[in-house]
Order: sequence, then structure tokens, then C-alpha cells
Amino acid sequence: MNRQDEQIDREKLNPKDENRSSINKSRRKALKTLAAGTAAAGAMALTSKWSKPVVDTIILPAHAQATNGAAPIATTTPAPTTTTGECSPVLGPTCIEIVRDQQTQFVTSATVTGTVIPPQAGVAINASFRSFSQPTNTSHTYPFQATTNGAGAFSVGQTFALADQITDIDAGYAETPCGGTDIGLCANGG
Repeated sequence: MNRQDEQIDREKLNPKDENRSSINKSRRKALKTLAAGTAAAGAMALTSKWSKPVVDTIILPAHAQATNGAAPIATTTPAPTTTTGECSPVLGPTCIEIVRDQQTQFVTSATVTGTVIPPQAGVAINASFRSFSQPTNTSHTYPFQATTNGAGAFSVGQTFALADQITDIDAGYAETPCGGTDIGLCANGG
């Protein structure tokens, strides 16, 4: 028997082998096409639905606003300098500005603002004030830490909910590494 005859005999005996081979090839092709289509559809679905989150503003609930948002500040305070026996920088004009609710007259915020002389950035400031609330006439002291900006100024404060019934703010104090002083209300706040 020659080779051609053997080939014909094999084909007659196993006609499914040829079909099986073409079925396997078409099955592979179909799976590849399906996988590529699924990947493309998945990529399109993700790109249309997913984008980088953007956070512009975080609004804190009233109880969270009662914490000092400025502290702790991780900075290095410049060492005080001494010229002719005086420590520098020293606390400049500093006061407490309060804002009251127009209807109830309860205090809604209190802010300690001030400067150091000579102006210097990065000076650690410790400040505090005391609040009084109704109807129990209880007091609470609020301590703060701040750092001066490039102009030697600082500002740190506290907001209050009307439910806190804060009627007054007093007994303010602020200090630099060179010393501190009592502070009163600003001329326009109170």
C-alpha cells in the first residue's frame, strides 16, 4: 500500500478527527474573540464610570468643630534671640474677636488674633480663653497652639453651636517662647 492509500484509509476510519481539529480551531478563535470583547467592554465600562475623586470641602458636624483645628502643628520654632538683654520676638497686638448670633446673642465663634514683634514666621504661640454658658453659668477653658505666618501674624479660634448657649468669653492669654500676657476683646468684637 502506498502513502496516499494509507491517508485515504485513515480518513475513512476517523472522519471525526478532521472535524474535531476544525472545531477546536473555531472554539479557540471564539474564546479569543469573547475574551478580547469582554476585556474591551470592561475597559469601556470602567473608564466611563470611574474617575479620580475630587474633594473640595469637608464639612464638620457641630461637635467636631469644637476641637482645635490648628493643633498640633508640626513645626520647628525658631529659638528666641537676645539682644541687649531682651528676648525676641515678643507678643505684639493681640485680642479676642467674638461673633454673636443676632437673635439669641449667644457667642457662635471666638478667635484669638495677633502678631509678634519683630515679624517672624514659625514662632510657636500658645493661647487660651474661657467661655461661660447658660443656664448653669459653667465655664470652660479652651487652649490653642498656633504658629506665626510669614508676616508674623497668627489666628486661632473656636466655633460654638447655639445649643452650647455661650454667653461670654473672657480671661484670654497668649504667649511666645519669650513670655506672654493677658488679652482682652478686640475693639470691634464683643
